[in-house]
Amino acid sequence: MYRRLARSLQVPAQLRRAVPLSRGYTSRAPRIFAKDLAAMAVPLARQVQEIVHPSQHTQLKKTRAVAQSTAGGDQDLGHALATEAQRQHAETHARLQRLYTETQAGGAQLTRDEYTAFLEGFNETRDMHSSVSVLRDMRASGAQPGAAQYSMVLKLAADSGYAPAVYEVGEEMRAAGVADEPRNLDAFYNSLLRSLARSGQIEHAYAVYAEMRERKVAAQGVGCAGLVAGLAQIGEIALALDVLRAALAQGTAFGADTYAALLHGAGRCMHHEGYALGYEQLTRVFGMQLPEGDYLAGLDVAARAGDVALAGDIVQRVRAHGLPLDEKHFEPLLAAVVATGQWARAFRVLNMMRGSGFGATPATLRVVTRQLTVAADVAERAADEAFAALQENQPELAAAADSVTLDAMVAGLARSGCVEAAASRLSSWYAALGALRTASSYAAVLEGCVHRRNKTVAEQLLARLLDVDALAPSQRVYDAMVRVTLVQPNYEDAFVYLEAMKAHGMVPPWRTMAAMVRRCARVRDVRAQTLLREMRKLGLVVTPALADYAQA
Repeated sequence: MYRRLARSLQVPAQLRRAVPLSRGYTSRAPRIFAKDLAAMAVPLARQVQEIVHPSQHTQLKKTRAVAQSTAGGDQDLGHALATEAQRQHAETHARLQRLYTETQAGGAQLTRDEYTAFLEGFNETRDMHSSVSVLRDMRASGAQPGAAQYSMVLKLAADSGYAPAVYEVGEEMRAAGVADEPRNLDAFYNSLLRSLARSGQIEHAYAVYAEMRERKVAAQGVGCAGLVAGLAQIGEIALALDVLRAALAQGTAFGADTYAALLHGAGRCMHHEGYALGYEQLTRVFGMQLPEGDYLAGLDVAARAGDVALAGDIVQRVRAHGLPLDEKHFEPLLAAVVATGQWARAFRVLNMMRGSGFGATPATLRVVTRQLTVAADVAERAADEAFAALQENQPELAAAADSVTLDAMVAGLARSGCVEAAASRLSSWYAALGALRTASSYAAVLEGCVHRRNKTVAEQLLARLLDVDALAPSQRVYDAMVRVTLVQPNYEDAFVYLEAMKAHGMVPPWRTMAAMVRRCARVRDVRAQTLLREMRKLGLVVTPALADYAQA
């Protein structure tokens, strides 16, 4: 029986005669010998496969053993299975490494299929350096690697993000004279692009991408996706869009992660085109709900670019997702429509904000004021166009067509240098809308008079406030009068308004008191020291620089 087995296994005759194999021999030695013979006859490639891919029976047996060991104990079964999987992976790698080392030490000449089996095994165990070593030994032995072997090692190196290994494989390909073959060239460049992008070397990755375009090598989707994400992360949004569009033109499809990276990078850099593309893909194609931070970044981008459609769509999505709305959501939308001169739509947004309980703060209305603060020759026309839009839509803008909005409009007109026109609109606009003028309305124009140093119009406005509207001047009114008279050659009236402010129980702002100290110090007015003492008495900080200036 055993001689027949030995002959079937093609064992040499001298080895068959080494142990007597009689029919009546009952010792265990023949059985052990037959088992060794069977092991010797198993092809090397199959041994590698049995190490890397054990039978399902073996895997089930090990899993059952782990489950039995954790039964009734405190150890979690999932953690125990994960630990066992790591142990088996390390054991598989050690066995495979030992088998390859023993095979090489024995001087055996491996075939191309056996080398390929070892490459596949080390690829399964994710041992990149051993794979490169096997590839090198394979070429040195005369078993020329093909495109499949090179691609296998390149893919492993690219997945590991280790660019030096990709370069080493590329050198092996050049030494073998197959580097310029289309399949090998494509595999090398794409693996190099993936490894560089995955390891964060974006500048080198883009240089490789540029070389690929010159050599007409198509960049695959995984490498392009990593490059786009990396470029967006470092703020190179224009380059990221260029890579993205070139890949899309070739029919490459990208996942949501790529567009999310583009959106985040464009939001940080305030890049409108990049954000709009990422936003459209994520919301309309992938149907995703973005975090509130991404929505806020998009509103800022839309406001800077004047993209009303984008800002409006973001606000609608924020509402649809049930996120709380406040001024930080609406202000960019208001800025976007104001920047494009769509005053009717801007006032509708403002009316919507007022209906939600906000939108009357100076920060919100400063958007309107800034838009109307333009060159003096066009300021009046721009202000009249804005007012015409407000007056025309007054029935549907009940919450926005009020004195607070008009205050912001006349403030912008006054700061443009048209203080006389602003004083005139202070009468006509408020009367046309039936809005009441307040001290804040006058203060808005008086602050424009301060910028223009126009004391005459300022005094006329103060007289109208006191005599016509019979209003009590506010702190802003007195402060504006002090500052507008302080810049005149004769600044005595500044002290009159300062005393009137204090008489009404108002504390002058630090800025105003400091300006009066400097004005007096410049002309050697002894009242500079008196003002410093008053500042200390009022609790205002006297900085060392201000005290030194008054002493000079």
